[in-house]
Amino acid sequence: MDLRKKKTLRAIREAFYEMRRHKNLEQISVTELAQEAEISKATFYLHYRDIYDLSEQLQLEVIRAVFAKIDNPMEILSHPTEFMRKMVSALESEKENIDPLFSGAQAATLPISIEANLKKYIFEQAPDLKEDAKINVYLSYHILGGYYAYVENVDKLGYKKVLHVIQNIQNASILNEI
Repeated sequence: MDLRKKKTLRAIREAFYEMRRHKNLEQISVTELAQEAEISKATFYLHYRDIYDLSEQLQLEVIRAVFAKIDNPMEILSHPTEFMRKMVSALESEKENIDPLFSGAQAATLPISIEANLKKYIFEQAPDLKEDAKINVYLSYHILGGYYAYVENVDKLGYKKVLHVIQNIQNASILNEI
């Protein structure tokens, strides 16, 4: 990728992140973003279909970054507490990007994307599990339930305490015992 294109994409991204810190996605226009990034609307459209396309691509980058920090996603099946520790740590390390991208109407997109990507990975590694109801419900329960339990309680109880409780719940419902 040439230097000019890199600079343009960086300017778009930086402008978008700054705007998302203060506005809902639905309130951002291409015109406003182009002005903030000091580019033309035509330049924006060379790279993205619309604001939603830009947001989706940035969200996907963050999800990939989160999963890149988890060395063995299959651990959710054998060592769910270790997996959850790694997942929370990976999410915390991307918090600066997660907060603006997954706020407002986009908030539910994060746990759904995590669940979808985790299932995709697991079912690529073990295709025979794809139709297993127990595995599908287990994964949804732990990812979506763990995520929302964490979000709802972390400010009141603190990171370590919430993670500890979530891990205890996971230990109590180990997959083999279902």
